[in-house]
Amino acid sequence: MNTLRLIPSALILSALSLIAPGMLAQPSDGALPSASVDALLSEVNLPDWIVKQSDNICGLTNSRQLSNPGVVDFSSLYDSTPEARKIKDEGIDPNSPEGSQLRAAAFERIRKAAVQVMNDKGLCSVWKKIRSRSGQAPTDITETVRGLL
Repeated sequence: MNTLRLIPSALILSALSLIAPGMLAQPSDGALPSASVDALLSEVNLPDWIVKQSDNICGLTNSRQLSNPGVVDFSSLYDSTPEARKIKDEGIDPNSPEGSQLRAAAFERIRKAAVQVMNDKGLCSVWKKIRSRSGQAPTDITETVRGLL
């Protein structure tokens, strides 16, 4: 685990000002100058993509390695699977053994379709949720994946 993620940026900024005084000028009102914050973020090499590992469907999982990720509306895709429709139509308890098997089959169906689309479109990974520090939008492949379900 990268411990730099756990250190607040103000603390890092204070430490840097002790190490290299004058490099990071601070305004008199105590607010952090945006240029200093940008410089600080690039110095600690934070990844551009912000993800939770549990949101990964397929592909790369390390946020530092992501270059061209895709995103899907997972709940919409799940509802489109035959397994999810069977659970709903037949009133199967999703937490029962049969419900668990059907949910696992639906997740696997989505994963396989996402892998195919990821490879076809040259994406590095597919996520349920992902955002970028720089505001870059991931490629939405929900409808393409839905077409393969």
